[in-house]
Amino acid sequence: MGKYYKPGKVVVVLNGRNAGAKGIIVKSNYDNTKDRKYPHCLVVGLSKGPRKPTKRNIAKLQDKIKKLEASKDPNDRLSALKSFGVFIKHYNMSHLLATRYTVKEDFGINKTLDRLDNLEKKVKENKAQIEAKEKTKKEDNAKELETLKENLGKDLQEYKNELKNAKIKIGGEMYKRFMQGFNKGKKEEEIENQQNTHFLFKKLKF
Repeated sequence: MGKYYKPGKVVVVLNGRNAGAKGIIVKSNYDNTKDRKYPHCLVVGLSKGPRKPTKRNIAKLQDKIKKLEASKDPNDRLSALKSFGVFIKHYNMSHLLATRYTVKEDFGINKTLDRLDNLEKKVKENKAQIEAKEKTKKEDNAKELETLKENLGKDLQEYKNELKNAKIKIGGEMYKRFMQGFNKGKKEEEIENQQNTHFLFKKLKF
């Protein structure tokens, strides 16, 4: 298998819930791991392509934002309006179609996912400790097991909350970039970078 699936490469998801959606590869692994015994990639993408930003659509959106900002509790709906729906998922490489586009813009992905990785490691370590304790089947382990399971529940909840926040942050950064527009730069490199990013936001035609 040629190594086309490199970080920054724009891919199209071919299978699963987000089939037909486009995303950016964050990490790629061509070797088998304990959890995933196949070549895989961590992909961050848009669950739904954005609408074309016409004057009418932008005016409607701005009106909604102003109304929510004036209301008492606008946070959840306001953040949803100012961000795109994002998915963060590991995919088998055979379920991805690599395109010729490579995005150099980060959208705050790496910074946001660092904390998520640390929480995921913590959850895995807790699970491994629980499995080890359950195998020994000692009476003294009962209290320790109870404590470990409580901690695992807290860590899982923290991970879910962080995953939700990560999607909102990345979706917000993508939304900002999309609303800036894609005016061609003067240098060839700038033009190419803009075209690559623009392709990520374009809807696929089937």
